[in-house]
Amino acid sequence: MKLLISTGSWSMFIGRSHPLLVHLPIGILLIACILTLLARREKWRHLQSALPTILLAAALSAIASCITGYLLSLDGGYEENLLLTHKYLGIGVAVISTVLYLLELNKNKNRFHRLQVPAALLMILLLSAAGHYGGSLTHGDDYLTQAMPAGLRQLTGLNKSANNVAAYTNIGDAKLYEDLVRPVLVNRCYSCHNEQKLKGGLRLESVELIRKGGEHGPVLKDSMPEESELFKRLLLPEENDHRMPPRGKPAVTPQELELLHWWISQGAPTGKTVKELAKTPMMVMVLEGMQPPTPIDKQEFIPEGKVAAVSAQHIAALEAKGVKVLPVGSGSNYVNVDCINAGAFGDADMQLLLPLKDQLVWLSLSGTRVTDSAFAVLGKFTHLVRLDLRNAAIKGSGMTALNACTELRYLNLAGTAVTDEALLSLQKNKKLQQVYLFQAGVKPMAVQELRKHLPKLTVDTGGYRLPLLASDTTVYHKISG
Repeated sequence: MKLLISTGSWSMFIGRSHPLLVHLPIGILLIACILTLLARREKWRHLQSALPTILLAAALSAIASCITGYLLSLDGGYEENLLLTHKYLGIGVAVISTVLYLLELNKNKNRFHRLQVPAALLMILLLSAAGHYGGSLTHGDDYLTQAMPAGLRQLTGLNKSANNVAAYTNIGDAKLYEDLVRPVLVNRCYSCHNEQKLKGGLRLESVELIRKGGEHGPVLKDSMPEESELFKRLLLPEENDHRMPPRGKPAVTPQELELLHWWISQGAPTGKTVKELAKTPMMVMVLEGMQPPTPIDKQEFIPEGKVAAVSAQHIAALEAKGVKVLPVGSGSNYVNVDCINAGAFGDADMQLLLPLKDQLVWLSLSGTRVTDSAFAVLGKFTHLVRLDLRNAAIKGSGMTALNACTELRYLNLAGTAVTDEALLSLQKNKKLQQVYLFQAGVKPMAVQELRKHLPKLTVDTGGYRLPLLASDTTVYHKISG
């Protein structure tokens, strides 16, 4: 298929100035409306002298916008009913702005000057409606609602899942077209190729419409992405008039390009999941990057139960000591307490953590002054999942209290003087997955014994030695002369 090159014309050139020109009357008319209302008060009466000039400029620019808009509509590619609505609303704005100008000129000569304020309010309504339908012609009728925050969508009764929210938890279960390809087309292509705006007579809302093609024929050839116009135009340089998306709009990413190429090469299927289709090594890497993250309330390291929020008073008491208290995720009342800026935090201060015992899941006491006395308090945090005691002054006496922390998965004892006996007391923490012991002085025999009781446990003792590479001993000399 050959790309058709437009020869251009004066009407087309003038018509395409409509998006540039149409914003001029909007600003002028809004200023005119504000001045009209203000000038009715004695304090602002002096503003009336500016109204005739402003209203004349608004009327002329509105008329010019109507003319350029009509010429632009001759290009085609717009949904007829939406286009007609926008056109008549634009004409209405031009008419009412002209009426406002005439009323201002003759306000002292006729009895219709009282209509000036109602006419100004009507003009604002017409202007808003014309702008809305103009935006729908350009971007699609759901352009605004797609970006609505969840709260506003619920308030307005549009509480539906956004197009870019993954409908799958595992990438292998995702449907190639429905879950992966279609969102790309929605974000990159629908604004110009939908029922309201038919650029090139092409609609892309469904595979059936894609296969149907546009004014210049089919855009999709099964299993031949390099011969499909849908794909070929994505590869054109930005300065090319036929490049899609056009210049000024976000281009498809390399990952999205690879995804579309794969979909077409597989025959542009619908209803097929990722795991059902053959994948190239490149596609495997792309798909790995598309794996949705696990929601914070479903992560293994976050308890499933619901708890009340921590009181602001208790948070303030900790923050006064330099302790940082943060939620572990949006919408969760579980908290992460970090003493990174509270080096003076000691055993006496541990009592400040007790009001948080139901919400505390991640705790870092790294570099603080806590000693073995802190374990009596730590044992009361039954929801504790992560505990960082790096470089704390502990030896492990009383560490058996951590057996009450039945959700403990991560424990960092690096740089402490913890004993072998204390380490072995952890064998009752059946959910423990990671223990860090770098420079802790624990003997290898104790580590091996702990692993016997907790076979899934990973113990990191640090002190890694990387293999020496030839480049590590390369010496460079400057040659003189």
